Amino acid sequence: KCCGEPARKLGNEYLYQSVAAENIAKIQKYGIKRIVATCPHCFNTLGRDYRDLGLELPVEHHTTFLAELLQAGKLPLKAAAFTCTYHDSCYLGRYADIYAAPRALIAAAGGTISEMAQHGSNSFCCGGGGGRVLAEEKLGSRICEARAKMAAATGAPLLISNCPFCLTMFEDGIKGGGFEEQLAPRDLAELLVERLLAPAAMGRG
Repeated sequence: KCCGEPARKLGNEYLYQSVAAENIAKIQKYGIKRIVATCPHCFNTLGRDYRDLGLELPVEHHTTFLAELLQAGKLPLKAAAFTCTYHDSCYLGRYADIYAAPRALIAAAGGTISEMAQHGSNSFCCGGGGGRVLAEEKLGSRICEARAKMAAATGAPLLISNCPFCLTMFEDGIKGGGFEEQLAPRDLAELLVERLLAPAAMGRG
């Protein structure tokens, strides 16, 4: 079930509170001790906002979890060289100060990052925050197209992120900006799965 963040950002606090209460009850029912979120929005909502509702539980994003596994030798990867640019999502970057973990994973997978002009703590939003991923922009320029243009300017063929909201916005931004022939959005987890070593390759099969 959704963490409820989009409803809250769009002004429906009642729906957010209801969804959050249901989620917390389910988490407590099953005795969950730790949560790994694949979405930075969920990571932020579960780890910060849910604390106001009584949930005291370690919550981390999957990039830091995977980086821990990598460092411990529990994430065997077969590196294959590629060039990419990386987008720091707002809730993972500026809100949580997580910049090194995803870049370490990209490097371990064989990637070379061509950074955009605005990256790290100076990154640029994909345009999907604040519930905007569900809204239709009718006036002015689209933020997702502006960000896609920045990514295309690096010359890298891949735009990697770790946020479902960002990836959805980039699909639209790349298409709307006319960058489909030179740039493709990819989830970091997808790249890692493609490079995982099978147990047999590790001498365990």
